[in-house]
Amino acid sequence: MADPRPNGLTEDERRRFHERGLVRLDGFVPAATAEAMAERLWADLARRQGIQRQAPGAWRVERPFRFQALQAYGAFDAMATPAMTALLDDLMGRDRWAAPVHWGQPLVCFPTPGEWDLPHVGWHLDGPCDPVPRRTMVGRLFLIVAPLEARGGGTLVATGSHRLVEANADRAGVQLNSAESRRRLRAEHPWFDELMSPGRGRIARFMDAEAEAGVVAPRVEEMTGQPGDLFLMHPRALHAAAPNKADRPRLVVTQFVAPRNG
Repeated sequence: MADPRPNGLTEDERRRFHERGLVRLDGFVPAATAEAMAERLWADLARRQGIQRQAPGAWRVERPFRFQALQAYGAFDAMATPAMTALLDDLMGRDRWAAPVHWGQPLVCFPTPGEWDLPHVGWHLDGPCDPVPRRTMVGRLFLIVAPLEARGGGTLVATGSHRLVEANADRAGVQLNSAESRRRLRAEHPWFDELMSPGRGRIARFMDAEAEAGVVAPRVEEMTGQPGDLFLMHPRALHAAAPNKADRPRLVVTQFVAPRNG
């Protein structure tokens, strides 16, 4: 079967990625392939921690980890499709990104009781931001391997934030780490200060409407979708983990892709 996405991003997807810093590519990986990854995750959870899919009473660990053996086994290497190569060639340049030895780092989050609300803590960048000319461009991918509904633990992204982060680094003329980038966002734009402060009405304030922060209209978007959907997140986008208040665990496989040295 011919690959359905042989040429990387469409023009609309590229525009959204550069403007918003987040784009979902529906059905990027065949659903059966993604679901097979979920099966391997469940088998590993059962073997190591006694967590059974059909026994929610045993879901006592909110965020299990230590999946290194599963990764080393190549459980998620099927992420590396021809479409993935085309996507990363388009994003970072052909032969300019380093293919991982093994693909995929599981992000698992089981449900917890209570009402869902937008967190004010935990907002961060995955790494520092260089001024122009930027020395690094690290791609961040999130592959959904089990149905992920709203308020089900999907990563939250402050879309548009990457543009402000880069502008701040350019004005400073030096590399800014995550903490300094956050400090400057909060100092310059009330929207970001309020996002990272406790308060009421947070869903309506930050998720249901766009705001204004200079040339950017930021809005918090939640990663949701079906097995095989892939999110591409800008490396300098502000984001945070979210609680899971659904009735099923969040099963996602993420991957950083770095530039090739030399």
